[in-house]
Amino acid sequence: MKTALILFLAISFAFSCFGQEIEFCSSLNTSSEVRFQNAKGVGVQYQQILSKKNKIGIGIHFNSRCSQFDFLPYIDADPNLIVALKIHSHSERFSFSANFQNLVLDNENVSISIGPEISYNLLWGLDRVVEKFGVSSDIRNYKEYIHLTKHPGVGFFSKVEIKNVFSPKLSLCLTFRPEYLIGKNTLFFGSEAPAFYRGLSFTEFQIGFKYRIKQQ
Repeated sequence: MKTALILFLAISFAFSCFGQEIEFCSSLNTSSEVRFQNAKGVGVQYQQILSKKNKIGIGIHFNSRCSQFDFLPYIDADPNLIVALKIHSHSERFSFSANFQNLVLDNENVSISIGPEISYNLLWGLDRVVEKFGVSSDIRNYKEYIHLTKHPGVGFFSKVEIKNVFSPKLSLCLTFRPEYLIGKNTLFFGSEAPAFYRGLSFTEFQIGFKYRIKQQ
């Protein structure tokens, strides 16, 4: 217990000797999942400067999207069966991320950093479905809840930081984050339409402001 306490205090003291930063951003992403195409979001990230060339960061991000698309599960089947589903979807994603950043360029005006990232993602949603039948004029409306799914993710990011915006401690940040989520898809109850497609990928573009809490 004593050793663990001493180690914790030593790590805390070492971190306090370096710079600390906090960043708030908005985002827009593309995705392999149609429900998340052009989803918008917000996020916050804390960064700890380890050296002149390296940083670590942890963050939380939230994205949501209302979309509309068609799904044709039985296009070659008996015309008396369902031939078209029109889906109005509201989907949401909440993620926790951690990254390691390497500064490939850093001067008094601008910095560029790149690095790997891992994440843990929670996804859920609600689909309002309009079901149309082939030879008849029957239309059925119902809801399908996309129950919470959990996906670890791996990715890569690159960031451009424009320094000294309004204040020496304030920077404008532009970030590019492609990411691949790992995990199985689920199915609609009673149909063949997937809730979230297997092999989810996201490419997110972020713009935000970063404030340096403490100088190195």
